[in-house]
Amino acid sequence: MSERKAIYYGEVKLVPSIVCEAYVLDNELAVMSEKGTAKLLGMARQSLNNMSANWPPKYLEPFIDNDLSMSVKMVKVIANKSPYKGRKIAVYSSSMIENLIFGYALAFANDCLRKNQKHIGRVAITLMKTLVRNALSVAIKEACGFLPSIQESIQKDYNSAVKLIQEFGFRCSIPGEIATKKDIINFLKIPAGTLNSFLYKHSSEIKPVKLNYEMIQASGHKARRLNGYHIKDVAKIAFGTDTATGIKLKQRMFGEIATIARLNVKDEIKWRKTLTDVFCGYDLRFNHSIGSHRLRVDFFVADLLLCLECNGYSHCHYNPEWEVKREKIITEKYALIRFHHETQLECLFNAVLKAQPGKVIRLYDNKNVTLRKFLSNT
Repeated sequence: MSERKAIYYGEVKLVPSIVCEAYVLDNELAVMSEKGTAKLLGMARQSLNNMSANWPPKYLEPFIDNDLSMSVKMVKVIANKSPYKGRKIAVYSSSMIENLIFGYALAFANDCLRKNQKHIGRVAITLMKTLVRNALSVAIKEACGFLPSIQESIQKDYNSAVKLIQEFGFRCSIPGEIATKKDIINFLKIPAGTLNSFLYKHSSEIKPVKLNYEMIQASGHKARRLNGYHIKDVAKIAFGTDTATGIKLKQRMFGEIATIARLNVKDEIKWRKTLTDVFCGYDLRFNHSIGSHRLRVDFFVADLLLCLECNGYSHCHYNPEWEVKREKIITEKYALIRFHHETQLECLFNAVLKAQPGKVIRLYDNKNVTLRKFLSNT
């Protein structure tokens, strides 16, 4: 079995003053480090280690799920923000930690804990006030930034994403739900270079499947060497690339909120840095929610009643009826400037000077933007 890797890192704070190290592994399992687990439960790290070696302890046995073993996992940390990057650490799954919390809480309630263990029972009771089953997994993933970008729903349920791309006509040419790059390129209608660039950027999350010669022959391909990608990874690619197909998939999955859901935020991040300098001293907010409608705009300058939307190539695939509705709601109180990420700063300055509530200023031409983007990819 291949070594598991911790690819996302975060700090979970479930109760005051207790901050615990948490990770999401490359198989999407939410875990805590051994150190973090011990801190969460208020017990010595060595005691936790001893418990895993002599599972289950008699005082907890009546109150735990017996079919859940307390097996410690050793994983390699590759998450950039972790202080243990490059090292192997011991971790416990969120399910195992929840089992311990419930077990200690029930043992405490039934007066089955020794005097030196009762503080753990009290901690468990406190945790149960804020946790319901599976809440720990969600808290860890949110802390690690795992419900982001494409996201909040897709990462929770890949089966829905897979079913959706199949509804859109995607088919794997390799048995076992394995797709080739050609399958993906034809489905998304993107150049090979675009796909290769995406796979390179997300190589820690999306791993190719090496196909043996028999599988390649059976599929009708003539190549002697060929990599494939599991259909679940194809779903990540489809939702992660800002193509016409990707936009439609996100609209179907998320509803109209998909019109402002973009994974590739590199250009927006650059504009964040620029606009932070431009509006220094002003109340500049990012990804701001507008009023009770919960519409979000990329940039909001509260002092100027100004909304800024950074739109790239994908904007030409947005739902035009919904965009008209959004603009109408936004401009009831605010000025709105929509600009392409390649807009010159001087041009944006000029638009800011002309902006006023009730007015929309557009600094892009959909047809020209689409053509320029297409030519740059060929």
